[in-house]
Amino acid sequence: MTPRRKTRQIQLGALKVGGDAPITVQSMTKTDTRDVEATLLQIWSLEAAGCDIVRVAVPVKEAAEKLGEIRKQIRIPLVADIHFNYKLALMALDQGVDWLRLNPGNIGGKQFVMEVVRLAQARKIPIRIGVNAGSLEKDLLAKYGGPTAQGMVESALRHIRILEDCGYPEMKVSLKASDPAMMIDAYRRLAEQVEYAFHLGVTEAGTPTVGTIKSAVGLGTLLAEGIGDTIRVSLAADPVEEVRVGIEILKALGLRKQGLTFVACPSCGRADVDLVKLARDAEERLKGVTAEVHVAVMGCLPPGEQVLTKHGPAPIEAVEEGAEILTHEGSFRKVLWTTTHHHQGELVEVHPTGFAPFRLTPNHPVWAFPRPSRRKGGRDKRPHILKVLNKGDAPRWIKAGELGPGWVLAHPVLQEKEDRAALTVEGLGVIAVDEDVMTLSGYYLAEGTLSGKGGKPYQQFFYFHGREDAYVERLSSILIGMGIRPSIRRRRRTAEVISHSLALGRFLEGLFGRGAETKCLPEWMVRLPYDKQRPLLRALWEGDGYLGRVRGYWRATYSTSSWSLAVQVHQILLRLGIAAFLHHRDQPDRKRNWVVSVTSKEALARLSHVLGLRAAPGPGHSRNGQVVLDERALYVGVRDVRRVPYTGHVHNLEVEGAHSFCLPGAALHNCEVNGPGEARAADIGVAGGKGIGLIFRKGEVVRKVPESQIIDALWEEVERFIAEKQAQQTAPAED
Repeated sequence: MTPRRKTRQIQLGALKVGGDAPITVQSMTKTDTRDVEATLLQIWSLEAAGCDIVRVAVPVKEAAEKLGEIRKQIRIPLVADIHFNYKLALMALDQGVDWLRLNPGNIGGKQFVMEVVRLAQARKIPIRIGVNAGSLEKDLLAKYGGPTAQGMVESALRHIRILEDCGYPEMKVSLKASDPAMMIDAYRRLAEQVEYAFHLGVTEAGTPTVGTIKSAVGLGTLLAEGIGDTIRVSLAADPVEEVRVGIEILKALGLRKQGLTFVACPSCGRADVDLVKLARDAEERLKGVTAEVHVAVMGCLPPGEQVLTKHGPAPIEAVEEGAEILTHEGSFRKVLWTTTHHHQGELVEVHPTGFAPFRLTPNHPVWAFPRPSRRKGGRDKRPHILKVLNKGDAPRWIKAGELGPGWVLAHPVLQEKEDRAALTVEGLGVIAVDEDVMTLSGYYLAEGTLSGKGGKPYQQFFYFHGREDAYVERLSSILIGMGIRPSIRRRRRTAEVISHSLALGRFLEGLFGRGAETKCLPEWMVRLPYDKQRPLLRALWEGDGYLGRVRGYWRATYSTSSWSLAVQVHQILLRLGIAAFLHHRDQPDRKRNWVVSVTSKEALARLSHVLGLRAAPGPGHSRNGQVVLDERALYVGVRDVRRVPYTGHVHNLEVEGAHSFCLPGAALHNCEVNGPGEARAADIGVAGGKGIGLIFRKGEVVRKVPESQIIDALWEEVERFIAEKQAQQTAPAED
C-alpha cells in the first residue's frame, strides 16, 4: 500500500473529508426527491447500512424546496446534485444542505457562479466538481477525438480555476468514467497537479455483479496507491448494496474496520447518558475489531400522536428542538433533540378509559402498573384502582408490549405555578388579573366572537341563552368597570352583549386567539393559583358546560371545538383536584367536538363546589368510576390493547432532565434496548440512565454497571461475543 496522498481537508457539517480523515462511503438516492417520505426511507436504510454521505438529485424547483425537510430528519451530510441551473444551487443552500455537487462551468456565466460561491462561502458549504467522461465539453471531445483521461483532467482544471478565481478553495473533485482504466489514468494525472480531495467512482458500473467487479478494480487500484478521500460504488441496484460493496472494498484494503455498528436514536437508552459520546468512545475502543458487532437502541411513536407542549398539544413529528414538553413529573422541560427512523413491524395500540387511543412501538416505556384479576361469572373482575394504590402499588416504566386490559396508566398533574397580578393593555391601561378578568376570559372563550372591517376586532359579541340574565348582567358590569359601555340585544331565545372597543378586541384576540377551533388560553393562565382559575372554570362552564343526569347518572361535561382549549381545561381540572376524562364526539356532517367529562362522585362534588352550585349530586346518583386522582397523577384503566401492522417512520424526543413526555392520558419515557425493527437483531445493547449502564446480549440484561464503566463493560462483552462466535465457526461439524 502506498502512503495516502496529502490533500486539503474540507468540512461537511460535523464530517471531515480529506487530509487525515477516514475515507468515507457515499451513495445516492434513487427516489424522486419531491417524495419526501420515500426519500427519507431510503436514506434511513443507507444510514443503517453504514453510509457516511448521501446525495439527492435536484432537477427542479419543487425538489429543491424539499431539501430542508429532508435534512432535518437525517443524521448524515446531505449533498444536493445540481446541473445547469444556478438558482437551484441557491435554493439548496438556503435549505441547509451540507454540500453542493455542480460544475461551475455549466451553471451560467461568471456572475451566477460568484452568486453561488458567495452564499456557499457565507454558509461554509464546500462544492464538489463532478467531471464525467460521458458529458465532456464539445471542444474537448473534438480536441482529443472523444472522451479521454486527458480531456477529463483539462475539464476538471477549468472548473477548479473558476472557483479559485472566485477565491473559494473549499472543493472536492471527481473524474468518473465507465471505463476503469480511463478513470484510473485521469485521477493519476490530476493528482500530480492539485491538492484537492478526490471523490472516486466508476460511473454507470452496471449490474451488481459487473458493477462490483469494475468498481473494485477502479477504486481498489487508486486506493492502494493512496489516492481517494471518498468513494461511491454505482450499481443498478438498491443503493444499500452500493454502500455494502463500498465498505467491503475499504475493508479488503485495511482502510476500514467493520467493528461496532451502533444503530440508535440519540434520544434512546434512558438518556441520562450521552449516547452520542458513548458511540464515539465505543467506536474508538473497538476500532481494531474486524468482526461485525451490532449495538442497537430503538423505540418511538408514529406520526400524529399528540404530545403535550407548553403551548398546547402538537403532533410528535411537529415538535422541534427547544419546545417545552410536559413530563411525567408534572413540569415542562425543553426538548434537547428530536429523532426519526424507519420502523417495520407491529405497533401497540392502547385504548385508555375516557381517552383517545394512542400507538407506539412495543418496546417504548409507559408509566403504568398492573391490577390483579379474577374470573367471575365468565368475566374478569379487577379491584378498584384506589384499592391497588392503597396497597402500595405505584406506576413504573414498563414496555408498551407488556400492557393489557386492566392495567392502569398514570397521567401527571401539572405542578408548576405562576401568578400575575396585572396586565398592561394598550388603550385600557393596567388591568388586574382578578375574578372579573378571569370571568371575562371564560365568557369570551365560550361565547365570544370578534368582528370588524379589515379584520380589525372593533366589535365584540357575547351570546347567552335568553334565560341566562345573571350572566348577561355579570358581563355587562365587568365591561362597564373597564370603561366600556355595552349594549344588550334580545331576540327569540338569545341575549347578545355587544361592545365596541378596538382595545378590548385586540386584548382578547392577542390573549386567546380568534375562531372557535383555534381559541386557547395563554400558557401562563394554566399555571395560575387555584383561586384565580376557579372563576375562569366557572365562566367556561356557564358558557359551554353541562352538569346533570344522563341516563339516570350524574355527569358534567365541557364541550369545545378547540382541541388545545379542551386539553387546557382538562389540565386545570386536574390541578383543582377534579378527576376528568378527555375524549371526542363525532357527529355526521359536523366538526369534531372535544369533551372534558367528570363522572365520579368525589370529582362531581368538587366541581359543584367550584361552580358555586348549592347542592352536589346526591348519593346513589353518580358512579365511583374507574379513575383516581391524587396530587401527583390521574390514574385510568386500560380498556383494550391491540397489535397493528405498521411500516413507516416513527419519532422520538429527548427531553431535558426527566427524559419523558406526555400524551393525553399517558406518560412515556425515552425508549429502551432491543425493540422491533433494527434493534431486534442486536448482538450487544447499551442503555444508560441515573448513573448506571445496562449491557444487553440478544435483548437480555447481562450486566449492570456504573456509568463510568459502560465502555469497559461493553468492550468485555464484545470480546466475549466475538470469542464465542469464533469458537462456533471453528468447532468441528458433527457427523
